[in-house]
Amino acid sequence: MRRFLIATLSAILLTDFAGAAPEKVPGISVTFTAAGKSDTRTARLCALYIPKGAPATPFLPAGPFTAKLEGDVDSPLRGDYTFGVEVRGQVKVSMNGQQILDAAGAAAAQYADKQVQLQKGANHFTVEFASDGEDDAQLQLHWASKEFPREPVPPTSWTHTPAPDEIADAKKREGRMLFAELHCTACHDVGTLVPKDGSGMMEATMTAPDLADAGARFRPEWIAAWVENPRAIRPSATMPALHATKEQSADIAAFLATLGTPAKVSVEKPAAEVADAGGGLFANLGCIACHTPPDFAAKDEHARIPLAQVAGKFQPAALGEFLKNPMAHNAWTRMPNFRLNDTEAAQLTAYLLATAKTEFPAATGDATRGKALVASRGCVNCHAIPGIEKSTLAAPSLAAVMTAGAKGCLAESEGKAPGFALSPRQREGLAAFLATDLASLKQDVPAEFAERQIARMNCTACHPRDGQQSTWQKVEDEMGALQSAAQRPTDPVEGAPIAGTVVPHLTWFGEKLLPGWMGSFIAGAAPYKPRPWIVARMPGFGGPAMGIAVGLAQQHGLPLSDAPEPAPDKEKVALGEKLTGSDGGFNCTTCHAVKDQAATAVFEAPGVNLGNTAERVRKAWFHRWLLAPLRVDAETKMPKFSEDGVTTQITDVLGGKAADQFDAIWQYLHSLN
Repeated sequence: MRRFLIATLSAILLTDFAGAAPEKVPGISVTFTAAGKSDTRTARLCALYIPKGAPATPFLPAGPFTAKLEGDVDSPLRGDYTFGVEVRGQVKVSMNGQQILDAAGAAAAQYADKQVQLQKGANHFTVEFASDGEDDAQLQLHWASKEFPREPVPPTSWTHTPAPDEIADAKKREGRMLFAELHCTACHDVGTLVPKDGSGMMEATMTAPDLADAGARFRPEWIAAWVENPRAIRPSATMPALHATKEQSADIAAFLATLGTPAKVSVEKPAAEVADAGGGLFANLGCIACHTPPDFAAKDEHARIPLAQVAGKFQPAALGEFLKNPMAHNAWTRMPNFRLNDTEAAQLTAYLLATAKTEFPAATGDATRGKALVASRGCVNCHAIPGIEKSTLAAPSLAAVMTAGAKGCLAESEGKAPGFALSPRQREGLAAFLATDLASLKQDVPAEFAERQIARMNCTACHPRDGQQSTWQKVEDEMGALQSAAQRPTDPVEGAPIAGTVVPHLTWFGEKLLPGWMGSFIAGAAPYKPRPWIVARMPGFGGPAMGIAVGLAQQHGLPLSDAPEPAPDKEKVALGEKLTGSDGGFNCTTCHAVKDQAATAVFEAPGVNLGNTAERVRKAWFHRWLLAPLRVDAETKMPKFSEDGVTTQITDVLGGKAADQFDAIWQYLHSLN
């Protein structure tokens, strides 16, 4: 798990295992209590959104609940700030032991604020929230000062020291995710604990790759080596070791090799420039952020997935097909779909095959014995294999496992049980989860689902988040050689996409983007590319996409959609159109296109098409962005139009009031949809 999760969950667990007092970690501690039970987790923001009828955490029942949020806001200097809450429910906010806010809201959120003085250094905040369960529960903590307008207190401002309950519950959460990732329910009967319709913990329904056409896709020598010891090839593999001998592994490989025939490649050895172009794609599309290049020999400090064995794994033609559609045989693969065209797939394939040098020893086995082993070893419990029914492997029920202690898969030495090579931390996490009633498998919370999937899908490999650089930014020195080797066009096209452009920060996506559009974009189904000037493209992540989008919104204390917009005011629409232009306006159309009207004179940094604003962006974020763009993204080229947060330099429109002018622009943009 990476970035925010690794900075919080891992820090919490590792300090605990070391026996030392926990150190401060990013985020804020949240303790939920419902029906006499409590559960603590870490949050990025002092915010929450729990729809009516939904549980506050997977480990608590739905209904009335309370939440106590605690953390420190670190201030470099003493200063006056206005803190405010937007709330549906009841809330009390205390700072350094003194109550500063007491507010309540019902069906509609209410807002209350108060000016206080932050001391230099850590200022301890306690936020006590209560919901009666009759309405959606909502909370957002904002601040403002003379230097910046109202905004959510950013994730980079929060730290806290984990309490023992938070440490224990972090183990439980890690164990729950491991339980899903390791497909424990494939062998151990859990009865009705895992809903088949996906209404519970979504990852609990994950399946392993199907092995249809395995012989057409994989080289038999790789299959044999993988079966014998998956973690020798990929240290992070979730596939267990089957304790198979070399002979048995070769037999299994021989059987799987009978499932399909490798397709012939059209070109045995592509030209060097094709492979070089593929190397450029490997850098420019961000592959290098998740994977080390195939010829990478050093120790990787970023824990990327190695590709040295990719040529030894795939049949040549199958590699290109996999790159074009990674989810064809595995709906839960972490490899996203970049929507590569045939040329791009051929270039990437050529690069990978030309630079991956790891080979596997020949494996000669008996397919008949291999088929019997596949059936008896329980392979079909996880993998769909044509012609073989699910195994009747005699694994104990989950109830028996929960009372047996550290035996079988959970033991330090698994014996004949599947070998997952669990670390002490992982075994403790699984034991902590199995000590619960497992009812959390029947329900989930989008805010937590989003955080798990951001870690699992490695979103921060490409996107900076919460003040942390992306892996992609950290490996720019590796990219230079690949980009320079790629053949460049002799006649560059004006306006062609730019390589190496940093992709947007992930920090505020939940506040910025409407979940419906965001889910479509994450899934790879959006009909247009918002930033066409970037060579990189957002790949499609399929199934988890909408859950991530909803979860990010709820992390920011926001519902699924904004309130319906009233019909645009014709006068304001006209003023908004004027304000976006160059004749008495803010010159927005210099850098931004508006629907089919191209930008007039982009100098350094093009902007997104403003005609798509209303379907993508939330109104409140739009206003915050226009008031103080550098507070949202310190690297943006977007100018600031209001120095005092109240007025603009255009005094002859709507009295120079920034809020009214920005609303007119919003109404104009909204009228375009």
